[in-house]
Amino acid sequence: ALISDQERGASDPSTFVKGVLKMNERYNSIVDQSFRGEAKAKKRLKQSFENFLNADTRAASCLAVYADDLLRSGIKGVSEQEVTRLLNSVILVFRFISDKDVFESFYKQHLAKRLLSGRSVSDEAEKQMVSLLKAECGYQFTSKLEGMFNDMRISRDTRDAYKAHKRDRTPEERNANKNSVDIDVDVLTTGYWPNVKVPVCTLPQPIQAAIDNFSDFYLKKHTGRKLSWQTSTGTGEIKATFGDDGNSRVYYLCVSTYQMCILMLFTEKTTLTLGQIAAETNIPDLELRRHLISLCTPKHRILRKGSKGKGISGDDDTFAFNPEYKSNARRVKIPLVSIKEASKSKKGAGAKAGQASNASGSGNVVLPLQLEEERRHLVEAATVRIMKARKQLHHNDLIAEVTKQLQVRFVPTPQFIKKRIEGLIEREYLERAEQDHRLYMYVA
Repeated sequence: ALISDQERGASDPSTFVKGVLKMNERYNSIVDQSFRGEAKAKKRLKQSFENFLNADTRAASCLAVYADDLLRSGIKGVSEQEVTRLLNSVILVFRFISDKDVFESFYKQHLAKRLLSGRSVSDEAEKQMVSLLKAECGYQFTSKLEGMFNDMRISRDTRDAYKAHKRDRTPEERNANKNSVDIDVDVLTTGYWPNVKVPVCTLPQPIQAAIDNFSDFYLKKHTGRKLSWQTSTGTGEIKATFGDDGNSRVYYLCVSTYQMCILMLFTEKTTLTLGQIAAETNIPDLELRRHLISLCTPKHRILRKGSKGKGISGDDDTFAFNPEYKSNARRVKIPLVSIKEASKSKKGAGAKAGQASNASGSGNVVLPLQLEEERRHLVEAATVRIMKARKQLHHNDLIAEVTKQLQVRFVPTPQFIKKRIEGLIEREYLERAEQDHRLYMYVA
């Protein structure tokens, strides 16, 4: 029932994980009472949970969402003992999942959003969760997660230093930058954070000037570094005036960077087409549609859409500034619609982009391309390490050694390992023995 509900979309990910925990508690109770905790019964129960939870990547994804819900709001106002119990429930299900790197990938994406948006209920709970994962899988598994926390700490210090730098500027420098805006920058280390390769959009001139000022300050302090701006993840606050001169209303709109870029175009023109906005901002098409639809919803109709219906008809569809917009709050947060809603306005939007069929694990699994690539590197690195130490090894023994080393992160299939071995032979890291082609030798 748990799996069928997920397939039909009848239950959300957190409900699925709660169902797994409830079922585990129920059957553990049966094993303890009816079988008197017999080791064989416990082993069979563990295998049963592993079998259905590792059918595909949904369980890992659901567990990451469940952990995200807990750390966003689920542990708010509860005791320390209850926080520990809830976090341990995540680890209980985590132990059943064999492809732990899939969970790490999903968890890292949710953690990045929590850290960058300041949505975590408790920093202590966040660090406790990472400590539990570290105790379960070792330092290497959580090194990137710990790096993310370290980046946020260093970014706070950098922001304070930049504010002090701006206060110490000469009067001439202040006059030269009197029209610049205030920005808070999080400097993130490439490799720790989820790598999203999105082209930089065209930013409004005051924002670009503020970015240039921060870049000059940062790169003078840290020579040899390079800053790549992630305009797809930022947020901003805009002071917007609605109504006519006699009855004007001022609101502070809390928007994403993309929404800010779109709205700033309407300071010069009252009506623009989708094609014009795309040319001016260079925002990717699907994201542009998503952010425009978010600005045209009934509750937050900042812009008026020319066509009828929820979707966007095409490049000629018009958007006009809505001077009649009203809100009871002075500060208004404009939420984003889901990508599914945005993709409806563009038939055939790449729903499967960035995914690859899984060759490295077992079962009907679909993995992100980045994770598939990472698995290739891990298998090749483990193979070279083993062969460098052992000098020569039979095929089956090498497969067993590689699987043993990597099982803390994922369980690679023998076919996947064999393919990576062949790749290493082609690049002359290994060679086959002339007398026995199933015997590999390390090439120094």
